[in-house]
Amino acid sequence: MDQVDQRDLRAFGANPSLPGMPDPYPVYAALREQAPAHWCDGPQMWAVLAYPEACHLLRDPALVRQPERDRLAQMYGNSDIYTKQKLDLPYMDGDSHRSMRHHVLAAYHAIDLADLTGFISSFASARLAGVADRDRFDLVAVLADDLPVYVVSHLLGVPAGELESAAAAVRPFVAARGLVQDGPIAADADDAVKAFEDFFLPLINARRAYPTGDLISRLISDPAGGLRLSDEQMLMLVSSNFYAASLFTVRLLIGTVAVALARYPDIYRALRRNRSLIPSVVEEVLRWDAPAQAVNSSIAERDVECGSVTIPAGDSVTVLVGAANRDPTQFAEPDVVRLDRRPNRHLSFAPGVHQCLGLNLARLQATLALESLADRIPAFGYDPDASVRLVADRFRGYEALVVVT
Repeated sequence: MDQVDQRDLRAFGANPSLPGMPDPYPVYAALREQAPAHWCDGPQMWAVLAYPEACHLLRDPALVRQPERDRLAQMYGNSDIYTKQKLDLPYMDGDSHRSMRHHVLAAYHAIDLADLTGFISSFASARLAGVADRDRFDLVAVLADDLPVYVVSHLLGVPAGELESAAAAVRPFVAARGLVQDGPIAADADDAVKAFEDFFLPLINARRAYPTGDLISRLISDPAGGLRLSDEQMLMLVSSNFYAASLFTVRLLIGTVAVALARYPDIYRALRRNRSLIPSVVEEVLRWDAPAQAVNSSIAERDVECGSVTIPAGDSVTVLVGAANRDPTQFAEPDVVRLDRRPNRHLSFAPGVHQCLGLNLARLQATLALESLADRIPAFGYDPDASVRLVADRFRGYEALVVVT
């Protein structure tokens, strides 16, 4: 077993996502050899690192989300973000979660994929055409930052410029979904919710009065199922799942795909010759360095067996999908980007009870962005010294990624 630096152990204990660490995976590998799950004093929760145990816990109904929000609400009583989060799909449990999930899936299925595909391709192609003759550019600023904003604006029927006005609230809102919480994070998230209320509630009410074919109109109600969402439910659903989550994770995925291809130029050359390889590249990068390294925390309703570890009833727990995705018992050469993984059962979209509903939209945006990159940029590397890594709890990626052609 590799020796783990004591400073890294302390960092893991403070926040098991190891935010901002250039390469957390050796730490995860060494800890995973010791035990499939470890207790972390910082967030006061168990972190599961091993693939078999992670798969089991992602599907275990004994892990529930709402009591975890209650625990945080009690800890930070002057804030109501955690109470509001109980209306958000990722934090719902049982029948209410199943009903809401079915409703949201139906809205997703009604998206015109041909129209959306054309929109994304045109947007990405235009942005990259503007830098194709440069010898270096920031891919995040040129494409990754704006693409999800414009996609959401297209789906919601809102001008992208208007959506950008709410962008400042995204980071503090997402921080309240991290593993580590404190009073300032909660207070900033409350302010973010108020900003989202000011922006999204007038839009929601306008769609109630005059429905269109956009996503908001389809989400407001399901007459056949007798479901009609309140303003608060709609606010959390739209601002969280369709806005903040998309803006935050898709941009990270696009940047990480570019880093992987810069490090593996033979793969980039291969996919430029054969575009059918692009979906495999996206899936492998999702496994290799997932944008969301851990799932939302839960509470164990009963004692849960996790390999050699027993997680006691009442304890908090998260699954470190980033660590599980590099478990050598599941993936040969886990630290290497390979296109021959068949099947590639990575956990980056948290398969199970709370599987990410936006997984196909994320895949589509990454796939079409990569197609446009292959069309416009024959070869590239990146400048690690000029690039800036994100530091944001359980999320990994780049604030700036300087591509060198």
